[in-house]
Amino acid sequence: MTERLTLMTKQLFFSLALISTAQAQWTALPPLPAPNGGFIFGHDDGQIVVLGGTNWEGGKKNWLNKKHIFDPAKMIWSTDPKFDEKVAYAVSLQRKDGFSFMGGFDGEKARYIANGVLAAGGRGDFGNILVGGTNDPANLAGLSKETWMYGKGETRMADYPDRPFAVAASAVVGDELFVFGGMNYDTGGKVAVNTDVVYAFSPKKNSWRPLKSLPRANRGLTAVTLDEQHIYLAGGYTTDFASDAFIYDVKADSYRKAKSLPYAAMVGLVKLDGFVYCIGGEDKKQSRTDKFFRIPIAELLKP
Repeated sequence: MTERLTLMTKQLFFSLALISTAQAQWTALPPLPAPNGGFIFGHDDGQIVVLGGTNWEGGKKNWLNKKHIFDPAKMIWSTDPKFDEKVAYAVSLQRKDGFSFMGGFDGEKARYIANGVLAAGGRGDFGNILVGGTNDPANLAGLSKETWMYGKGETRMADYPDRPFAVAASAVVGDELFVFGGMNYDTGGKVAVNTDVVYAFSPKKNSWRPLKSLPRANRGLTAVTLDEQHIYLAGGYTTDFASDAFIYDVKADSYRKAKSLPYAAMVGLVKLDGFVYCIGGEDKKQSRTDKFFRIPIAELLKP
């Protein structure tokens, strides 16, 4: 009788595991070489690239200086010995033929751009846009609402129409930059306050337009453009670190629930060759994770 119950229990756990896997559709990949959050991320020459970032050890924050490269064909990570640059909290800019970044912080000072720390932004046919941010991740009282375009030079554009902010999600679709949520700073209470506001910026018109608010206020949310109509929004921090996700429909200005992340965190999301890759991130306060997953884009687009 005991053996039969044990067998039934094992079969039940196996069935539940299959159900869970079928629902999630995320596949675990070899973990990052080290736990990491706040890193620069993108794809280049068919490979996933992670630059810099931060993690914690023994209550101490470390500013990382490695370039890690994941080969989806071989399913292995490698490290570029030529890269030795501490940098985190920059804006990642994906191009068709590779990626770059703007701003960031090296543990002591902002890099090149005064308010390029924890800013939002993106790259399109119009060039590189950076908006919001601060000059130091510890300086939340110094949040900005300025918008800048970078190309052959730098051009001050129309200010973000809401409060100064940082740690928002951003994505480019067509000729607009979409900015979702983030955080403002309450100077009276000296605390970060999550926001649910959403705006789109048109560089051609040099104007912002308001969009439907997020389902709930969120900072550290990550966005990735799936196609010409849909943006996947996931993770971040609401009242705690989150794993839930939404698909934003650019044409309908609407949200619908989507497949959640495989874990709760402020993650990096990269679209490459039919997949979305979910990379590391901040999963707890003073903590980073090395988890690494992917899912077919078609699964995320399913209603």
